[in-house]
Amino acid sequence: MSATSRRTVIVLLAVLAGAVVLVWSAASGPADMATAPLPPEDSSSGPAVVAPEEQPRDESADEDGEAQTGAANPAWMMDIASIAVLLIGLWVLSLLVRLLVARLPGRQLVLDLEPLPRPDAGHDAVHEREEQLRDALTGSDVRNGIVACWALLEDAAADAGVPRAPSETATELVVRFLHALDVDPRPVATLAGLFQEARFSTHPLTEDHTRSARAALDDILRDVARTGSPAP
Repeated sequence: MSATSRRTVIVLLAVLAGAVVLVWSAASGPADMATAPLPPEDSSSGPAVVAPEEQPRDESADEDGEAQTGAANPAWMMDIASIAVLLIGLWVLSLLVRLLVARLPGRQLVLDLEPLPRPDAGHDAVHEREEQLRDALTGSDVRNGIVACWALLEDAAADAGVPRAPSETATELVVRFLHALDVDPRPVATLAGLFQEARFSTHPLTEDHTRSARAALDDILRDVARTGSPAP
């Protein structure tokens, strides 16, 4: 991760932490103010105070006071406000998380590249299968076509003398082989992703997958022809 990416992640994490604190504070609501009880009167000290005659209670005034207090600070409005603030805070948090994930570098396939013992053999092996590679992507079965195209690239790597390591997958072998031929890694990554989707997924693949595979293959073959000397 670059220094710029690290700084971006740190800033986003700080903003995220601040948002969490704000949402928690808003959701918890204002603290209840406890009223300390008055100390009991000590009848032994000082003269006794005779309570005045109790006046008749004005019930209408009490009802008016309770109505005014309830209107000034209704509990249900405070609950709705707290819920609204909580929902807004959660929405902001989701946006921050999505932004943080978008800023993080994607997972990349990093391989140790070794120069081919015979680079021309690698270019020739791919060039010899060019027609087969294109034909594999013309069939009606999208999934099998993409898998067959990748299998032909595996055969090309084997013919070029590139052995497959015991811990190496088919994807890693072909990616390493094409990178060693100085092929643009972007179409290689596209075709590798399509191969993995075709090989391991269960959802239907469409003609869009075939078009993407053809475009990636065209770029790969163009780079192979540019960087090598194809066989006559």
